[in-house]
Order: sequence, then C-alpha cells, then structure tokens
Amino acid sequence: MLVSVEGGNLIAELHSQVKSVLQKLTTARAAGLPYEAYLHRVRLEDLMDAAGSCGVDVDTWVDRSQLPPLTLVEG
Repeated sequence: MLVSVEGGNLIAELHSQVKSVLQKLTTARAAGLPYEAYLHRVRLEDLMDAAGSCGVDVDTWVDRSQLPPLTLVEG
C-alpha cells in the first residue's frame, strides 16, 4: 500500500518501495522461500504498474531479466 505523500514525492516513494521490495524478494529467494518470494514479486509488479502509470520508465529501476516469473514455483 502506498502511504500518503505530499506534492511531487509520489515518484520518490514508489522508488523507495520498489527498492525495499526488491531486497525482500532477493532475501526470500536466497532463503528458499518460494511463497514469500512470489508475494514480493507480485507486490513488485503492482508497484511497477503504479510507477508506469505515473510516466516512470521502471526499467531504469528494475532489471526485469533478473526477476523470477510471476508464478508460484515450488522448490
């Protein structure tokens, strides 16, 4: 969930949340927690969609080639 932000800080808040979720995703994957990784991946997609709707080129924030698929993978 996005917190209430003032003025032009929405983009900065989105970027901060994307960085936080990327770190959580990396941690969950390293710990072998596929469900948690999936949840973080879905949240990341939501944040990237929100940023994109604000005109942000999220490819400057996230290397999509390094992301796991948007499916729950056991194992």
